[in-house]
Amino acid sequence: MNLKQKVLMTLGTVGVAAAVAGGGSFASFNAQTTNPNTFATGTLVMSNKVNVATACLSTAAGVGITTNVATCDALFNLTVKKPGDSGTADLTIKNEGSGAESLLNTFTSGCTGADASGQTYHGTGDPCAAVQIYVQQWDSAAHTTPTACLYGGAAVTNTCDFSGASKTIADFATNYTSSGAGLTVTGGLAAGSSDFFTIGVKLPTSADNTYQGRQATVGLSWYMQ
Repeated sequence: MNLKQKVLMTLGTVGVAAAVAGGGSFASFNAQTTNPNTFATGTLVMSNKVNVATACLSTAAGVGITTNVATCDALFNLTVKKPGDSGTADLTIKNEGSGAESLLNTFTSGCTGADASGQTYHGTGDPCAAVQIYVQQWDSAAHTTPTACLYGGAAVTNTCDFSGASKTIADFATNYTSSGAGLTVTGGLAAGSSDFFTIGVKLPTSADNTYQGRQATVGLSWYMQ
């Protein structure tokens, strides 16, 4: 084979390869659609405001919400009281989150009776079993129209008073012990809406000398889900 023949054979091989490559490429019709999806959760954040104090939130803004629990202002700090004395505090519970709650209740983990600080002389009575308590619900922040007496005496329908001698802090603590067994507030609380309450306590006139120099300590918790 001479040089000319070798060159022609090489060119011929290249030509065949090009023909094969060109024959394997075809145009086609096609179509495509996409469905973008998002699953985002809402929030339940409770605010708790005693009287006209600054509202306390169940969690701080801008931080992790894993622990959505807070200790807020005291409703009462009543000292040097005598039989027949009473006290009340207004409480506003608000849903500061973006989701509606299906349950709101209140409960306590217990009441502790002890000697009152600052007192030299002390009786032996259990003030938890003596001090009466009520939970009054109102229709608005004006506290003019009662909607329900959730706990306590109620000589007038839906209006709490101290006529229920058995409605004591100890009784409340026995019956409403946790978020799963709390005193239920009727009606849902939509995002941005509030419920309004008055909490009342009283040492009845029947309290005797055994209750001198004693104190009851109780935490009233509010739970939303």
